[in-house]
Amino acid sequence: MQPQWRKSLFGIWLLLATLSTISARAAGTPCEGLSALKLPDTSITAAQVVAAGTFSSPAAGSQPVFKDLPEFCRVQAEIKPSKDSDIKMEVWMPVSGWNGKFQGLGNGGFAGSISYPELAIAVKSGYASAMTDTGHTGSAVSADWALGHPEKIIDFGYRAVHEMTVHAKAIMQAFYGNGPKHSYFAGCSNGGRQALMEAQRYPADYDGIIAGAPAWNWTHLLADAAWNAQATLTVAGSYISADKVPVIATAVRDACDAQDGVKDGIVADPRKCGFDPAPIQCKSEDTSSCLTAEQVVALKKIYAGAHDSKGKQIIPAFSLEVKKAPAAGPPGSRARRPGQHCCLSLPMASTRIWCSTIRNGTSRPLTSTAA
Repeated sequence: MQPQWRKSLFGIWLLLATLSTISARAAGTPCEGLSALKLPDTSITAAQVVAAGTFSSPAAGSQPVFKDLPEFCRVQAEIKPSKDSDIKMEVWMPVSGWNGKFQGLGNGGFAGSISYPELAIAVKSGYASAMTDTGHTGSAVSADWALGHPEKIIDFGYRAVHEMTVHAKAIMQAFYGNGPKHSYFAGCSNGGRQALMEAQRYPADYDGIIAGAPAWNWTHLLADAAWNAQATLTVAGSYISADKVPVIATAVRDACDAQDGVKDGIVADPRKCGFDPAPIQCKSEDTSSCLTAEQVVALKKIYAGAHDSKGKQIIPAFSLEVKKAPAAGPPGSRARRPGQHCCLSLPMASTRIWCSTIRNGTSRPLTSTAA
């Protein structure tokens, strides 16, 4: 048994630690009081405690991820760093059990919304978390908002995430009585690009980033998406439907599987695969087991990759390995599923394709789903 004095000493230490925690939290502003918080170019539009397991919204509905969500303080704000800016952000902070860390969240595609399930996952893990719509509201596959709005493009490009980060930390400081000990940013696709932009422009914002499948070369990447859309939509009959993906996959494997000396259903090095789709061109009627002449031309264009008017390659082409996937992304996009890389999806949401791409000399299996 421990001596009595050791037990007493431990009890005193535990009491002091508890009082310290209570004191630190008590020094903060009550959640509802955050509505009066003054921040540069920012209006707090709502601040309220959400009881455990009660969160729902018209946009997100009542998803399973919300059912065991602990009690948290939800703060909604609008940031206007320019006359044409309208950046919406939310900060979710656990009322108790905060791990002292902040997790900033990125967006997919062209952003335009705040993902409540992602905020919920962060809060359930003990993090205070924040996310922004990057300054506009709309579909992640639409950029209509950008035309004639250079300030909104700046907001989307980098300013919104930085402003969100700075103000989220200030809100946490006010609520908890102290700011986060460590801050991290996580995002995929456009969110990966946001992560890299934060590291490049504002290295002091975060202690660490997760830049998943970063869509970092945005202009070239979208030129490639336009190239793929034109290849399959410009000429009638060029569109390659989902039911023709298996015949392409089989033809690619038949042409390149044995290049490594082992016929195992895997193309070991897609960069060395010289697949030509001409042999699977329909000899007579169009069926799901062959490609029309127009589809052969379209597929060759996709595998060649985007080129400019002088024949210069704009961005590295897709590699030649194709497998089926459970879903697809928007026309011409490189879409993703949380935790996975981005990929080409042939135009139209009905397409289902799994492919590998080569970027910077690296080949990785990628999955196409909604961004």
